Amino acid sequence: MTVYPIIGMSPGNSYFKEDVIEKLLKTCVEKYGKAVVFIADIPAISTYVALGYPENRAWRDKALPQSNMLKNRTKRVLAKLGYSENQVKIIDWATEVENNKDYLEKYNSLENFYKTNTAFRELADTTTEEVLKNSSRGAMGLAASVKVAVHYLLSEIAFLEFAPNYLKTDIVMYVYHRAWPIYERYTAGDFDQIPKPQLAFQIL
Repeated sequence: MTVYPIIGMSPGNSYFKEDVIEKLLKTCVEKYGKAVVFIADIPAISTYVALGYPENRAWRDKALPQSNMLKNRTKRVLAKLGYSENQVKIIDWATEVENNKDYLEKYNSLENFYKTNTAFRELADTTTEEVLKNSSRGAMGLAASVKVAVHYLLSEIAFLEFAPNYLKTDIVMYVYHRAWPIYERYTAGDFDQIPKPQLAFQIL
């Protein structure tokens, strides 16, 4: 049974410094021989819009430069470690994900699940609120901001559901630096009684 480790990096998250990225990549490559890095830059537009940025500035001034900074940082680490593109693949969201029909099917299904499953929706909103509530920006009020920014969370989970087929692997192992209760409960089937064994999770 094949396992493909995936590292997600959020634009604007100061946690992902070069030493952290190096540790994540080394651990994954040494254990699995490969890794994928994904940076959901286009979905991050929704987070910045929720924080009060106009959509064009959310992309031009925030999501895009923050994403490019993470990609360049990752490439520097790859060069330092001597890893090839065959060992570590950096997903380009715009060309590989955003308009991929299989991804869009996963996203639309998850968005419908968000609308119809109360427990999942409430935890998704609470998880998104944690990201937004410490910011001084935002003109639409916290509740309205959450409904905009939750798109980012749904996009991440939809990508992970899309990833096993896209990467041609049995299991994707999402590697993260802390617990992610909504994803852990979703993959365990807590919300719909349908476990998802193709989606694994590891705290590193």
